[in-house]
Amino acid sequence: MSGFEAFLWASLAGLAISVLDHAALAGIPRRQRRLDFKDPAYLLKLIGHPLVGGILAAAYAESRQDATPLVAVILGAAAPGIWRTIVRSGAAIGRRVGGRASVDGPAGRVESGGPRRV
Repeated sequence: MSGFEAFLWASLAGLAISVLDHAALAGIPRRQRRLDFKDPAYLLKLIGHPLVGGILAAAYAESRQDATPLVAVILGAAAPGIWRTIVRSGAAIGRRVGGRASVDGPAGRVESGGPRRV
């Protein structure tokens, strides 16, 4: 399967998830709904979910010869959760590293761990 085919399969799966999310709002009274088609955040999600899923599936298909449409659909549907996990993991690592690093002196030398040396 080519990267473009994987992109299409994953984008369709991401679009289906976005449509299902919007359909779930049908049971909520209009005043209590947070998002609708006029809200830029919802439109970004409606377009962004299929796009990031397609990019992830295309990258997978280009790197693996055994990629199938089913794998592309699964990646497309799961892409937001995958990206969210990657970002949170990176942020947690950054907090851990940033919490241990300290800047010392006018040269801006960074030392890991321990108290600041003067």
